[in-house]
Amino acid sequence: MDFSEVKRTLTLKQVDSLYWLGRYTERVLSSLRIFINVFDSQLDTTFDYADYCDKLNISNSFSSLKDFCFRYAFDENYASSILCSATYANGNAMMLRDIVGSECLSYVELALRAMQDARLSESPVLLFQRAMDYIMAFKGAVFDTIQDRNVYNIIRCGFGVERLDFYLRLGIHEQTVLFESRRLAEAISYTDVECDTLQIQKITGELCELDSFTDRADKMLLLQLIDSLFAFS
Repeated sequence: MDFSEVKRTLTLKQVDSLYWLGRYTERVLSSLRIFINVFDSQLDTTFDYADYCDKLNISNSFSSLKDFCFRYAFDENYASSILCSATYANGNAMMLRDIVGSECLSYVELALRAMQDARLSESPVLLFQRAMDYIMAFKGAVFDTIQDRNVYNIIRCGFGVERLDFYLRLGIHEQTVLFESRRLAEAISYTDVECDTLQIQKITGELCELDSFTDRADKMLLLQLIDSLFAFS
């Protein structure tokens, strides 16, 4: 695809919305990939939801694993719920309709609808999987239909930051975080977003030190560096 033929001037608000569209859609996908197994086997009390909340730095006001499973998935008044993330993603997509196109928007809307339907379903796991499929379809549509390289890569930056944040906090997929950081750096290089090149190099360098993943203080510092790359003002 020849990205050079299409170019639009974006406002700061649009850049911010594109970035958070990427983050929220990835948050729904990454959360469901872990949560779907927890929800499907709630009798398995080995899942420590308090530790999970602590690692993700989200509020833990749950009274039991059952309460966690329902409210983390569906509580519209719990800002960290998966349903809220899908709602936030859809809100950003709607504001960007003219930029991302109707196909991308439709997949985000369908993912939100799947989560809403899951709340009322006796078999929510099937609808969780459907929501994941729609987010993957959204990612494919972003790649396949958005011709403006800047727009496409700002959304990619949102995907990358959210995935790194999730992986680092939960200590999973450690073998892929360096790959993700390099992919993020590549996406940044194809946007008009101004980022500190030395900061990107520092982040990548820190991720090479796999031992640092076991140190909570080092991990939190690294997360702060990653998040500050896109502190739009």
